[in-house]
Amino acid sequence: MFQAPSLRTRFLAVMALLALTVAPVAVQGGAQEDQKKLLKAAQKEGKVQAFICCGLGRGIGKLIPEFEKKYGIQVIFSTGSSREQSPKVLAERRAGRYTLDVWMGGLNPAIPTLIPAGALRPLKPMLFFPEALDKSGWYQQRMHWFDPQKKYVLGFRGNASKADITYNTKLVDPNEIQSYYDLLKPKWKGKIIMRDPREVGSSGSTAFFYLSLGGEWLRRFLTETDVTVSRSARRAAEALALGKYAFCMFACTREVRRLKREGHPVENAFPHYLKEASRVSPGGGALYALDRAPHPNAQKFFLNWWLTKEGQSMMQRGSGDQSLRDDISLGGVLPENIREKGKKYIVLGSQDNYQGILDQAMKLTRKALASVGK
Repeated sequence: MFQAPSLRTRFLAVMALLALTVAPVAVQGGAQEDQKKLLKAAQKEGKVQAFICCGLGRGIGKLIPEFEKKYGIQVIFSTGSSREQSPKVLAERRAGRYTLDVWMGGLNPAIPTLIPAGALRPLKPMLFFPEALDKSGWYQQRMHWFDPQKKYVLGFRGNASKADITYNTKLVDPNEIQSYYDLLKPKWKGKIIMRDPREVGSSGSTAFFYLSLGGEWLRRFLTETDVTVSRSARRAAEALALGKYAFCMFACTREVRRLKREGHPVENAFPHYLKEASRVSPGGGALYALDRAPHPNAQKFFLNWWLTKEGQSMMQRGSGDQSLRDDISLGGVLPENIREKGKKYIVLGSQDNYQGILDQAMKLTRKALASVGK
């Protein structure tokens, strides 16, 4: 015979239901109060000092006043190359000077240099804004950590790449290139220039080719194509525009895009996917926090805010890059950077053994180039 639940049983069931529905609201409300307290403390410090690498640094300046006006915190930042900035910062720290709060740049120099030097503090424990931490808003339903410990270096930029190739439109019919192996054909020998794949700024491309195509393709490309090596992306792109080369590879995209805007016969975005893998990578869009920050409250507030919808929307407008957030509009994103829905990409750098892959790729690359005197 059916027996009705006791009054005590019904009471406990109701309380359990209330706990499930009310607790998240309480947590959200608590986080909002903590945000307000943090903002007041940050406003007392008055400013945050940042290094913002490369194209983002050049493009974000005109938008930063929006943040300053709304939150009452001044953003003082410098830009340039992470490769050049890293030794300067480490030299300052050895002299007892701690001038930076926030760094936005690539996976290098954080992983091989700044983390081992003790220059970074764990970013993961500093993040608490619910919107920033909501994994449902991020690509692949997760936040993308790129350091081996998964707590120092967080990616926020996620441009799609159909192919890591830029080209001179007068010399190349892109329909001839359906696979990276097509670049190995004798027709293109001596007609390819690349940024030095052993350098920090282009090592991501080195790792991608090694990971997606294997060491044999990379070795053949470096030794059989008579490829020209340049340490300057600008000079490599200009040589491409002048028609000295048909292709520019290994992180030429930004400079080639600039020359395209100026009317030169170059294309920075390949029009179709190749047979092999495509990638999404943070490029210069990784975030990390400096240890011994001079403005710790402003540092923490800015880091959390940058990962919100508002912060990432500003990033997109300032750079033309697509955020790794999937829950914001694509306003300001360049068409060639937009991820194609349903397309699978290699998220370069987020592999658990990425540093090992990079080390293997760099070892092979150095050996291959040395074998041809480069």
